[in-house]
Formats: sequence, C-alpha cells, structure tokens
Amino acid sequence: MFTEILVPEIMESMIPKGFPFDKLSQPQYKVKVEKDVFIEMRDGVHVAVDVYRPDAPGRFPVLYASSPYQKDLYYLPPCPTFHMRETNKIEWFVERGYVYINHDIRGSGKSVEGQWRWHSMEERWDHYDVIEWAAAQPWSNGRVGMIGESYYAWTQWMAASLAPPHLACIAPFDGGADMYRDVAYHGGILASGFPGNWHITEIRGHYHVGRKGEAPHQGEWDLAWNVINHQTYDEFWEERNPDFSKIKCPVYSIGILHKVGLHLRGNLRGYEEVATPKKLMLCHGDFEGDEVAIFESLEVRNLLLRWYDHWLKDNDTGMMEEPPVSIFVRGRERYRLENEWPLARTKYTNLYLSGAKSGAVVSLNDGSLTWEPPTAEQASVTYSYPDPDWTGFSGVGTAVMERGILNPCKKILTFTTPPFEKDTEIIGNIVLVLYASTDQTDTEFLCRLWDQLPDEMQAPGMPPAGRILTRGWLKASHAATKDEALSKPYRPYYRHDKPVPLEPGKVYRFEIEIWGTSACLLKGHRLRLDLANGDSNALDFGGHYYGLKVGSDTIYFDKERPSHLILPVIPD
Repeated sequence: MFTEILVPEIMESMIPKGFPFDKLSQPQYKVKVEKDVFIEMRDGVHVAVDVYRPDAPGRFPVLYASSPYQKDLYYLPPCPTFHMRETNKIEWFVERGYVYINHDIRGSGKSVEGQWRWHSMEERWDHYDVIEWAAAQPWSNGRVGMIGESYYAWTQWMAASLAPPHLACIAPFDGGADMYRDVAYHGGILASGFPGNWHITEIRGHYHVGRKGEAPHQGEWDLAWNVINHQTYDEFWEERNPDFSKIKCPVYSIGILHKVGLHLRGNLRGYEEVATPKKLMLCHGDFEGDEVAIFESLEVRNLLLRWYDHWLKDNDTGMMEEPPVSIFVRGRERYRLENEWPLARTKYTNLYLSGAKSGAVVSLNDGSLTWEPPTAEQASVTYSYPDPDWTGFSGVGTAVMERGILNPCKKILTFTTPPFEKDTEIIGNIVLVLYASTDQTDTEFLCRLWDQLPDEMQAPGMPPAGRILTRGWLKASHAATKDEALSKPYRPYYRHDKPVPLEPGKVYRFEIEIWGTSACLLKGHRLRLDLANGDSNALDFGGHYYGLKVGSDTIYFDKERPSHLILPVIPD
C-alpha cells in the first residue's frame, strides 16, 4: 500500500526520457573550504558562512544555503542529525564547478550577533546581503542560486521575494512559505505539535553545540510564545509570508506528497503564483523522513544539477522545453510529465455526504459518499466531544487504542464510497463544502481523506487498512474572513484576521481547503472522509487535539444542505 522510497523503477521514472547526463557538469575539481568567513550585514551585524569552492582559478556560479541549524553540524555523521542532508552533499556540487555557501542565520551557530526570530525581516535582508556579497567575490561569476530542503527551502521563498539582483534561480525542495497557514495555524487552528516542539529540539537544543565565542542573545526569542500570542493573522505573520508576485528569478518547486501540514501547500502555491520561468515536481513518500532519502538521491541531484547548469552556467540541455510539471501518481506508483498545475483536463466533481451506511468501517456513523446529490428533506448526524474513549493528551487524540492497535476512526465521523468500479485519478486541490451547526460559539473541523484498501484485503476485527492521501482544517469562526478576490474554485483563501463567533444552532455553509494530492484510486478501493473536532499526533502532523473543547456539532447532508467534496477527477 505504501510506496517504497528508493525502488529503482520508481526512482528511474523521475528522470525524463533522453536525460542528458553526459551534457551536465562533470566532476573535475578538488574542494577547498574556507570556514567561518564573516560578512557584515546592512545593520552592522556579522554573520558566519563556510565557503566551499573549487580549488582552481576562475569564476564559478554560487549555490547558497541558509538555516539556523548550524553549519558546523554538517561534519557530524548523518545518523545523529538530519541537518547535513537538508543541504544535500555539498562536495558533490563543488566538484562539478560550483561554489557552495553554507550560512548560519543571525543568532545561530557561529553567527553569534543578532537574534534569530524565525524568518524576521532582518533575517530575510541578511539573505539578500549574503547573495549580493557572494556575487561580488573574485571567485564568483556573478550568478547565485539557492539550494536546500525544509528550512533551507523556506529561506529560498523568503529571499527570492525581495528580488536580490544577482539571485538567478531557486529550487525549494519540500518548503512551505506562509508561516501562518502552512505551518502554525492550519485553517486557523493552532498546530501545537510542531512550532514549539521543533524550536525546543532543533533550535534551542542545539544553541550550544559546536558554538564558539559569546552569544548573549541566543535563545532569548521564544517561538512558541510568539505563535500562541498571535492567534490571528497580523503584522507578525505578514512579516513571515513571502509575496510570490515579487519573485523575479526562475523557480523549481519540488514538493513531497505526504508533507501535508508543513510544506506541500507552499510548494504548490509558489508554483501556481510565480510569474517567472518555473517547474514543479511532486515527489512520492508516505512517512516522515522519506523526503530526506529522496533529496539525497542521485536522481534528485542530477535534476537539480541540470536546473543550476541551465540558469547559472548557460548550459541549455532543453530542460525548459520539456513539460514543466512532473508528478508522482500514488496507486500507479510512477512519475509522469504534465503541462500544467492544476491539470487543465481536471473535471471538478461533487461527491456528496450521505447518511446511508457504507458497511466499510466501524465509526460513529459509518456514512457514505455518493456521486448522486441528496434528495431527503432532512438528513444530519450529530456528535459530541470530547468522546470519553478519546485517548487525548497521550498523543493519540481522537483515535482509540484497542488491544494495542490504533483505531483512527471508531469514535469519529466517517463517510466512505462504495468500491470504485474502475481506476479513478484524483489529482489536484480539494474542497469540502460542509453544512454544519454547533451548540457553541466556535468549533473546529478537521478532515482526512483515505485511500482504503479493498474489502477482501481487510483483516476481520481490525481498523480499516489504507493510506492517508491528504488533510484539511478550518476553525469555524474564521469562515467569515474568506477573501473572495484571493480564493479559487479549488482553494478557498481566508484572511484569518477578524474571526466572527457563530450563533449556536444556526446552520452555516463552510468551505474547507484540503491540501492538494496526486493519487489513483484503483478498482476495488474506497475513498474515505474522516471528520472530527480534533486529530491524532499518531496519525497527523502538527497536532490539533485539545481535550478541553466541549460541545456538539451537527453535519447536514440533505436536499437544501448538500455537504460535499469537490474532487479534481482526471478523465480517462
């Protein structure tokens, strides 16, 4: 059911036919390293970089990577830390004629001056200044590209939105962009499981590793405190949301399908909204860490090398004449090229919630999903929370443990299709239109979409086996902040600035953004929608379960209130 990461057949399908391996830069240089080079920023703060460059005369293009993860940790073995892998293998690119600059963001590592403040404007202007410094060095050909995964990808969106004159291209791999919507508040719901925990383990916990010199300000700025104290979108979040329209350089946006709740939305929106030459790849993966193996693969290195050769060395191998989009299709287990994203041939199709029993799962209601609109005059289901069987603060959240096995759906609402009669592709962004009421002045909707395995593959008495395809969230009071000008039929956009409390008992129409996916539901499989007022850290990235929420919500699916999914179905 899950995709094995480095299966040769899958990895080979990443590479377009006729890939010009022999025309790319070849290894020919030894590597020279200058450690702890200090660069003065516009406000007088000095930041530290390591400069890896070919040990030969001449001018070379520059690859720039930036994070607070401490460049000195690159030299540790790969098992104790993932940081080295988020830069990719530096020496591999230098041997092929690139300078590689690894930067400790102000207030981290050797950059002991200033304060790390998670994509602050000071940090963003530092990227600009380092890029322009690098372009002016005697070993530089004046062209700078950016490289890296996760935080190193975040910084690419942030830097590019300031349009440094010598930034020639970026390639954000697995990198979100909008720190409010992509990372900290999904649909306006606090994702407590990531920002605070990440800050403690990956930032504060490493402040003193390999550090030299005094750093009086390191650790003073508290990410979790700032996230909690900015629950709606305000100037704090505006500072941390790059404007894609201001990006002037070419973009190669590479997302990972399973990184729902952190990075995928940024990769998709970035590709959709930039107006420069661009390419998009959506990579396979099901589990945390899969993206690391993919980023480190020789296949991805060669794809990146071709990109950088094109824009930084004028080595045109026809890359920009090929279809701009490459997507992995789950179920088919292969990559394929497309001409655009979203796919132009998409047929957006309503799939309606129904009270009829699906017989596919044990849940609070075992509802159905059907292609036919409802005809009943009155139809609804009500559930109360917290359920006494929710495990809650142990991290399991809305799931329950039975005989040592996690059951994700027994105590939540589910809606499931009949088995598909033929292979059906769902590729693109999804919307859940939900008619609902609550006895509270606010509530939260959290949903998952599953590819559920055929009935004959299910084990009796066990939770249904399947694969989570994607997720969506909405805090109900934030529905009033919908921005019609920025919304699209396949993606509602909320300002999240001025929530409006609900009137208890009143039925509202909600539009819930469900992040994009790429999957083929094979014949005999089912599509299942999970719906609840919380989620489970054991299943869901970010963590949105809060046991103190008490109330009852009602979901409607009748003739006048036809709750439904809007699915991006790809015709045969």
